[in-house]
Amino acid sequence: MLSLLLASCASHDVNARTVDSRSDARACQSIRSAVLARDTSALTVLDILCKGDFVVIAGALPPDYTLAVAAVHIARKTPGVRRVETFFVPRSERETSDSALAAQLRAAIAKGDGTTATDLTVIAGTAVLVGVVDDQAKADRLVTSVSAVPGVKSVKSFLQVKP
Repeated sequence: MLSLLLASCASHDVNARTVDSRSDARACQSIRSAVLARDTSALTVLDILCKGDFVVIAGALPPDYTLAVAAVHIARKTPGVRRVETFFVPRSERETSDSALAAQLRAAIAKGDGTTATDLTVIAGTAVLVGVVDDQAKADRLVTSVSAVPGVKSVKSFLQVKP
């Protein structure tokens, strides 16, 4: 039920604008602060990723975790945010190796092609990619290379091609 509720309130699609890392940081910090004000342990469950006017909230959630709905609402009301997407799995699926795998993927991406406009998290072995790339071919290569890393079960891509 939570996933249905979140899907209905989180899919707000608007064309992307140019990425500004300072506004990314401001929007993310504003969202994180507001979420933490509601629950000081929220960021141990939720990851908030921002690129331009686009925010992805991901996490492995306990049953009936109402803060996820609140986080989506907070993000949608944050100035400069035009699109909010979510990726959630039940908490029991979160794997202890997720954070280590995320660090490994970040290092591989930085070393591989120097893509700095991409952020990621790993939830239950699924790599969640958020960012802006130069062209679709680069997005496809990034998804393929991340998929090939041992430990990655699947990839959920929120990559956008620069207009």
